[in-house]
Amino acid sequence: MHACEFSISSGTIRGITNGQQGRLVLALHGFLDNAASMACLAPAMSQFQYIAIDLPGHGLSDHRAPGAHYNQMDYIQDLHELVMSEEWQDIVIVGHSMGGILASIYAAVFPERVKGIAMIDACGPLTLPPETSSEQLRASILSRMPKPGRTGSAREVDLDAAVAARCKMSDITAEHAATILRRNITVGENGLSGWRSDPRLRTKSTLRLTESQAQNIMQAIQCPVWIGGASDSFKKMETAYAERKSWLKNSRFELFSGGHHFHMVNPSAVSSAICRFVEEM
Repeated sequence: MHACEFSISSGTIRGITNGQQGRLVLALHGFLDNAASMACLAPAMSQFQYIAIDLPGHGLSDHRAPGAHYNQMDYIQDLHELVMSEEWQDIVIVGHSMGGILASIYAAVFPERVKGIAMIDACGPLTLPPETSSEQLRASILSRMPKPGRTGSAREVDLDAAVAARCKMSDITAEHAATILRRNITVGENGLSGWRSDPRLRTKSTLRLTESQAQNIMQAIQCPVWIGGASDSFKKMETAYAERKSWLKNSRFELFSGGHHFHMVNPSAVSSAICRFVEEM
């Protein structure tokens, strides 16, 4: 895999690519992950141009400007700027978790650019009831307020401790957590390591969509949709797909063993399934 980068109005998006020709398969990672979490699918994608990017604020990509925040819908604008600036057509978007959500929204809003989407442990937008709107707004604003006692100075990162913390909060293995976290860490001129990812990523978006809004978006998807779910994931994709299948015009579901990052545990099976889906278009 080779490094790549792209310029959009908000800064530079960096990623990795197999450098091949053919149909473009654009890979989008999950929340607090980066392109390293999607590199495992590349070996099976040699017949395609495979590009995995770091979304803004993640991995090696630029952060948002001072005073800005990370609303999920802003990533849709980032994606469209990227697609338009590179003049990409008929792309296939493969997204894990948050990346899968973004793939579904982008395919609905700009169907003329997307040939197909593959969602890994995701089935469209996350939602909350409209009656939680004021509670969501309050939580979002409070999460973005300056924290008392914070100096803003960089703190030394202990990779082992960071891996342990990541494993404690999710079902990821230590090996895969380390793979992701290494791309989120930078080493300064003083030899000390610090976080490369933007700490503002941990603040809350202003509002989630309602279920009716999610339905409207998913019903606007024109392209084929592949969804891979994990048997032991908190996402419970079997149930989510059963509830939302009727919203999609052309979809299929496959269940894999494992947890939320099952594509990293069994990349051969997952990438083979996605390749079959793409080849059948």
